[in-house]
Amino acid sequence: MTTTWHVHDDLLAAYVDGRLDAIVGASVEQHLSRCADCRASTTPLVDPQLLARGWAGVRAAVESPPLPLPARLARRCGVPEPTAVLLAATTSLRTAWLVAAFLALSFATLATVVSGETMLAPFLLVAPLVPAIGVAAAYGPQNDPLESLVVTAPYGRTRLILVRTLAVLVSVLPVTAALGLLLPGPAWLAAAWLGPALALVPVLLALSSFVGPRAGVAVVVLAWSALVVFSLRGFPATWPVEATQQLAYLSLAVVAAAVLLVRSRLDRRIGAVL
Repeated sequence: MTTTWHVHDDLLAAYVDGRLDAIVGASVEQHLSRCADCRASTTPLVDPQLLARGWAGVRAAVESPPLPLPARLARRCGVPEPTAVLLAATTSLRTAWLVAAFLALSFATLATVVSGETMLAPFLLVAPLVPAIGVAAAYGPQNDPLESLVVTAPYGRTRLILVRTLAVLVSVLPVTAALGLLLPGPAWLAAAWLGPALALVPVLLALSSFVGPRAGVAVVVLAWSALVVFSLRGFPATWPVEATQQLAYLSLAVVAAAVLLVRSRLDRRIGAVL
């Protein structure tokens, strides 16, 4: 079908400037889709710089791969995109680690529920270690998929370590807290594991600055396991996480943070070792 009617120049200019209402604008747009002469008349009315920016945006959107789900979630929480990409590449955020942590916590919770109030050791043995193991799995030249980029990028290693540590804690805290609500005994047990967990992470980082993350996490796992097993020798079931022990964990965390600070200021080896 041959088009005999064409859009007036003033109406085309108003369409290009976005000054038409929705109904008239849709009508003009429908006509432009079928009329090559009117489309040719529209071209000189469009700002070339605006058109170039528009095409650049379209090209960037088409050519850029979509961010993985962890990165999109971090972006929605306000995390800058470069940081979100680094977090998404962290081993600790990968599906395998999260699934393994969930299964380990679930079995530990089930064992604790079945055994009753007198046996909290299965859950207390696993829950505080999950964040520490996740942090250890996130760092080191052998584990970090972006290690070659990190060492050459102008991005503070200490800042990266702390951001990734926070990401590990955020990923595991809701699951552990939810499973902790199933524990027998007082409700405060659901959060009591958090004290030793928050102490073991800085202890791990401090140890890793000397011996690396793998040896560091081995020491942390053995030490915490020994403490939990020792508590079975006639102590109350809640002994490892009672108020007096929580103060000890807080003191331990402060000492470990001080060691990290001193190490960072003295020789800047924290980033090199971790």
